[in-house]
Parts: sequence; C-alpha cells; structure tokens
Amino acid sequence: MGSVESSGLAAILIHAMPAYYRSLGIGGIKWVSGYPSNRELGLPQILGVMIINDMETGLPTSIMDCRWITAVRTAAVSAVTAKFCASKGSETLGVVGCGVQGRMSLVALKEVVRTLKIVRAYDINPDASKRFKKDFEKQVGVEISPVGSVEEAAKGSDIILTATQRLPKPLVKNDWFKAGALGMGLEASRAWYGDAILTVDKFVTDSWEQTEHFHEQGAFPDGMPKLYAELGEIVAGKKKGRENPRERILAINIGLALEDVIVADHVYKKAVKKGGYQKLTLMERDF
Repeated sequence: MGSVESSGLAAILIHAMPAYYRSLGIGGIKWVSGYPSNRELGLPQILGVMIINDMETGLPTSIMDCRWITAVRTAAVSAVTAKFCASKGSETLGVVGCGVQGRMSLVALKEVVRTLKIVRAYDINPDASKRFKKDFEKQVGVEISPVGSVEEAAKGSDIILTATQRLPKPLVKNDWFKAGALGMGLEASRAWYGDAILTVDKFVTDSWEQTEHFHEQGAFPDGMPKLYAELGEIVAGKKKGRENPRERILAINIGLALEDVIVADHVYKKAVKKGGYQKLTLMERDF
C-alpha cells in the first residue's frame, strides 16, 4: 500500500509504494509519478524508480526504472482476474486505451483467455488503435478491429478493459456492460459511469483499504460499491469468482506494492546471474 499526494496540479499523482515480503525476505519501494501532460514535453506519462533492499542490512541492492515492472505486473493482475472472473468461453475483448497498459494487458489476457477471437480497440488517438492492431494482431493471434468510439469497443464485449488517463467524465455506460461480462478498470473508477459500478453483481478489488483511500482522493464520486471480495481471497479459494454465466463482475485493481517488489526482485536476480547490470559506487563507507 502506498500513499497519494496531490501537488496542486490537476490529474497527477505521486505515489510511494513500499512493501516487505517477510517469508521471502524481499523488501523495497517504488516511487512513481503519473503526469498526463508529460506527453506534450516528449516524456512518458509514467515515470519512477524501483529500489530493492537487502533486508538483513538495509543496503539498497538495486535501483531500476519502474515503468516496465509497473506495466507487466498490472497486466498480470488483469490476467489473474480474468482467469477467475471472466465467463467461460469469452471471445470478445473491448479495449479502451491502446497505450502501454492496454498493450501489455492484451498479451497477458491472451495467455489465460484462450477462447479470445476478436479485440475491439478504441483510443482517443486513432493512430494509436491502428498501431495496436499492427503491433499485436499477429503476435497474439486474434483479430484486432480498431473502432471509432468507446461504445463500439465496450458494447456487447465479454471482457471490457479500460486503460486510460484520469478523465474529466466517465466513458463506459451501464447499458454497454452486458450480462455475463467482466469489466476491469486500470484507472480506478474514472472510466466507468456510477450506475455501471453500483449495479454490478460482484465488485472485486486487490485491496479494499487502498480503494477506499482512492475514494477519499476523488474516485467513485457517485459512491462506493459494495465489496464482494478482494482478488487475493478469490485466488486463495476463500471466495468464489464467477458463479454463473450472467453475473456482471467489475474489478478495479489499484495495484499493490508487493507485486512491484516481487517482480523487481526477480528482474534483479536474473540481471545478476546474466551480468546485465551496471555497478554503482554508493555508501561504501561512513562519513
């Protein structure tokens, strides 16, 4: 769990995300920012670093760019959600937002939704949805159809994935969220209209505490939905995921620092093994 701080600038976040996995002896922190206006400056919207520590001494053992780690772990969580909550035999995926998160999520989802046949892709920038098709249609082995509206992407889809920026108003209407569909919002609640959120059969999140914290920061302006389960409870078998083919399930997974730390530690250990790293001279002696 991290904390969100507002700098006074609209639609930005700076997020400190520390975590310690006691049984594995893994600890670290992700310091990440999201500035949508960065694109106008030729910079990525998401920027940040990941630091892993030796938990015996506290020594920082690695520092790395956190963008790839963030994208991969977010996509993996979406795939796990679909594994337990998507309807059996899901064939259509509607993607709203064809940037990094939308792209990585498609690759991950195809690994668990083997029946996927068509992806309807929408982006506010039409060129982005065209590149999405060009870059991934052959790679994932499904038909990708760029569409001209959120409605075309979402309406009737078995799975709806929104991967957008912070928005002035929602995008996905309740009428487009069909019975039996799974919805996943990667930008908290902001892409979904309140009636779509509040009328689902099951609302799932990776951390209810963190979701409530985001509500305090402005998410879920129409009110908080009733929690059905945290994703970890479903994976552990404490709660069931999908129980019938007509349930509408919405998952808003904010993202856990533990996921970042585990992935970063794995990357660090592989880099050490392969020699793919640069050694920095830091903290060799006291002053």
